[in-house]
Amino acid sequence: MPPGPYPADTIICILSTRNLSCMNTKTWMCLICGWLYDETAGAPDHGIAPGTPWEQVPMNWTCPECGARKEDFEMVQI
Repeated sequence: MPPGPYPADTIICILSTRNLSCMNTKTWMCLICGWLYDETAGAPDHGIAPGTPWEQVPMNWTCPECGARKEDFEMVQI
């Protein structure tokens, strides 16, 4: 979005949407070694940008700790 000025309700809407998406992020755990993938943090050192939902992580991505496949991860509550 180009620099403002924007009406106050536009900025509030943008902030509300951003906060809502942060509250809905999930954490996934490798069932082989226990490594955690947090959607909010991503895994930038391993090619996944912060904020990337698990569904958008490539199918050929592997656990950076043990090499397990994406299908070897399970969503966990922290």
